[in-house]
Amino acid sequence: MKKYLLLISALFMGAFITQAQENSCNINFINLESGVNLSQFDFSDSKTESAFKNGDYSPSQHQAVSVGFNLKGNLNLVLGAAYDKHKLMGKPIDMSSSLLSYDINYVSASAGLEYSFPLQDKVSLLASGGIRFNYLLSGIQNIGAASYDLKDTDFQKISYSYTAGIGLLYQMTDATGVYLKYNYKNTLEMDEIDPNDTYNITSYVYSVGVRFNLAN
Repeated sequence: MKKYLLLISALFMGAFITQAQENSCNINFINLESGVNLSQFDFSDSKTESAFKNGDYSPSQHQAVSVGFNLKGNLNLVLGAAYDKHKLMGKPIDMSSSLLSYDINYVSASAGLEYSFPLQDKVSLLASGGIRFNYLLSGIQNIGAASYDLKDTDFQKISYSYTAGIGLLYQMTDATGVYLKYNYKNTLEMDEIDPNDTYNITSYVYSVGVRFNLAN
């Protein structure tokens, strides 16, 4: 089901990108943002899942840059790139109280749509959604005192995710604005080796950004 969802989303995004090219859409804005990423791991394996149930969220780094192309009115096509760290501390998994934790770094490319709802003269509500291609830059699994490089294991290196976000934009000048944003991101279920041992990563990203308007 999730694979079909990804395919349908990709087809829609491809259609919007094609429309932008045919209409020779100019760059409307550039965003630079930084924030905090909170991640939750969901595993199908009951033993692993129990280790992370009620585990501690660890605030991690989020950095992103994106470019917006106006499609029509307040609707923009947004293409971006991001760096995200995912870190989660689990509970003891054996009698020796060994803790299971992950420290994972991804880079990603994304495509999505953003609609701006004007609220006041200089304030707008931003609503967005899209798809994201993720590549494992580095990752460490810690089990007690032992550490394992995930790039040397069967841990999946490439994944896809869908995102939905909402934010507030304050236009300081015609050329510059600042925004606060919340993004929800869910990674499509990954099962590289064993379909009975799958997992996904859910992220809650809180960020602040600067928007440079190029259309004015």
